Amino acid sequence: MAEELNVLSTRYELENCSDEVLERSLTFVSREVVTEYIFHLRKENAALKAMLTTSVPPPSGPPPAGAPIICSAPPLLPELDLEIPEDEIKAANMKSSRAQIKFTAHFTNQSNGPVNLIWKDYEGKEVLVRMYIEQEVVHGEATYLTHPFIVRDSVKKKLKRFNCNGVKDIVFEGLNFGVEHNGSVIVEIVD
Repeated sequence: MAEELNVLSTRYELENCSDEVLERSLTFVSREVVTEYIFHLRKENAALKAMLTTSVPPPSGPPPAGAPIICSAPPLLPELDLEIPEDEIKAANMKSSRAQIKFTAHFTNQSNGPVNLIWKDYEGKEVLVRMYIEQEVVHGEATYLTHPFIVRDSVKKKLKRFNCNGVKDIVFEGLNFGVEHNGSVIVEIVD
């Protein structure tokens, strides 16, 4: 089409302009051409809106040859239970603080399968310390009273618990388990 519009350029502007704006904006196009164009745009939009709001039953068989393919909306997904266990929240919120008082922890796997020992760094990120600690295996780790550890099942990645000095928890931090300065402690990993 050789005609051009001076000011009005988008489909939205053409559809929503007043007659006064339309008349001022025309330079090379006759009023009849623009009016006809707007009429067709509005007709197309009305047809599209009707298609989107009308429920169409699914076809009973394959479409005839040459028929347009109409896509239907995907089925609604079932609601998922996205509740995060309290243990995971507690583990996620732990992070190391100042490194001043040292001790050695001897982690003993007393759970029903291999585990991964993880240190929570100063930003709260999980740092793998030892992977795949088998049952009954002991892993010694020099650490600090304010450095938390968690342990996860090596296969299912579920949190396990620590048992030390009569305290059971999913996070091991020497300060919370009564560990002494420059001491050594045996920490059981349990289910």
